[in-house]
Amino acid sequence: MRLRDILRISELFSQLDDRSLDDIAAAAYTKKAPRAEILFYEGDPATAFFVVGTGKVKIFKLSPDGKEQILMIAKPGDSFAEAALLAGGTYPASAETLEESEILVLNRDKFVGLLGRNPNLAINLIARLSALLHKLTKLVEELSLTDITTRLAHYLLEKIDSEETTANNIIVTLAEKKSVLASQLGTIPETFSRSLAKMSREKIIRVSGADIEILDIRRLRELAQK
Repeated sequence: MRLRDILRISELFSQLDDRSLDDIAAAAYTKKAPRAEILFYEGDPATAFFVVGTGKVKIFKLSPDGKEQILMIAKPGDSFAEAALLAGGTYPASAETLEESEILVLNRDKFVGLLGRNPNLAINLIARLSALLHKLTKLVEELSLTDITTRLAHYLLEKIDSEETTANNIIVTLAEKKSVLASQLGTIPETFSRSLAKMSREKIIRVSGADIEILDIRRLRELAQK
């Protein structure tokens, strides 16, 4: 993708005028990365932030015993590492591509200079950071207050279109590998698989590869505590 095309699909930049996009483009470059490339490690100097053009990137932390917790999966149009960019210092988490990706890289010093000259950009950035804070607060709440079955039920409900939530026999196709989803939900693959199996035995869902058929949405809502 061209650099300007990535800017135009970005939630952070898509509403800006052409002049503002030109200024941002001058502070950025694009990078192609293969699957499983580390873009930065937790503790690296925060010299840039990023926008996904194509592909997917996981933002994650590792515990001292090596357990991975995915904080977010950035997809085309998503930006990441903004908070570290403004705070300076180091990245508080690591980033790795989940598949071959094209990524826009914005230089920290040049971008900070743009903020003072472009109020709309600063407002967009504040809104983006507020949304991220809300998402991370929700993640912490779920990880600390709910079990894996509750989190899985909630995840499946979020993937169902709101217009269909009164019907049974809805198909949810998992967008990520089960090992990635396990990390995203704060557990290990074995526990994730046991939770799927338990819900299958209770005839709440039926699993077929990456497809999960919702057989009893009422019970799924009960499990999700909604």
